[in-house]
Amino acid sequence: MSPSREAPLVSIVTAIYNAGDWLRPSIESLLRQTYANLEIWLVDDGSTDGCMDTLSDLRDHRIRIVRQANAGKATALNRVLECLRGEFYAIHDADDISHPRRIELQVQCMLENPEVAGVLTGYDLILGARSVAPRRRHKDPAACARDIQAFKMPSHDPTAMFRMSRVGDLRYEEGLRIGQGYDYILRVGERHPLYTLEDCLYSYRILPRSITRKDPGIRDRMVHDLLQRACVRRGIDPVYGMSGLDETLGGNRELDNNLVAHFMESVVDQRAGGHRCGALATGAQSMLLQPSDLAYYKPLACALLPNWLLARLRNRSAPRRGSGLSRAEPQSSTP
Repeated sequence: MSPSREAPLVSIVTAIYNAGDWLRPSIESLLRQTYANLEIWLVDDGSTDGCMDTLSDLRDHRIRIVRQANAGKATALNRVLECLRGEFYAIHDADDISHPRRIELQVQCMLENPEVAGVLTGYDLILGARSVAPRRRHKDPAACARDIQAFKMPSHDPTAMFRMSRVGDLRYEEGLRIGQGYDYILRVGERHPLYTLEDCLYSYRILPRSITRKDPGIRDRMVHDLLQRACVRRGIDPVYGMSGLDETLGGNRELDNNLVAHFMESVVDQRAGGHRCGALATGAQSMLLQPSDLAYYKPLACALLPNWLLARLRNRSAPRRGSGLSRAEPQSSTP
């Protein structure tokens, strides 16, 4: 950050619904940020599990708490967007962890790239007590634009920080009970440049109670709805724009939102960065998720293949236009 530039205020927004014991460590990760000029908005969306009580002894002038009857994440976020004072705002889900330098590095990128409306980051998954399968892929505005054109998120939606002067008129779609962030990033990216940092600065928690894991059909209907909306905005025939999206996974991959695809992408990212041992570890972790299902051995095979063969296989299996609405991106568990 330029020494002549006063540190801009950043607003962090967390929508909370029955986040349980994960809420306290999640919010503490925000209080430990190396970037100090923050306001932290916590929207209690009608929680009934007492999770907000776990924060009762936190004394930090940056925390602001808003309470509402349960109306969904999009409504909670929109309510706070009317109140934010920050030059930038960042999303943080209520059971996830932001790494200490997340905000600092995103602000730095925003200041160095004044044309971008949003900065996303690399991320990993929290499974049980372990952080696994980091996704690290630097994407400049041109690469992010290609993702948006293909209906893909440049990275996972809660890693994002946005520039209020560019997105202040946008709101989350309240008709979507899940997938609001996906829809929002597509709409931002259709209008403005985005940037993705390679740094792994966010940890996304995978919970068995996730609504998309309980009923994969909900996820599929959400993706279909999102794609139809995007096609209409872009003047594309939905039948053409959504071709290639009717993949049926079946089995364990259907039930866990195709986590194996995330592990595959993590292996590829780590190999590209020269982290062969990390790629092997990620492949082994995938195998252990479902030892009786051969599909979960694919990331390990990917970690072991020679570079030339891996490149050939990936080129052969490159997704068709639109099929990148990929289930490799985990969906939020916050209803």
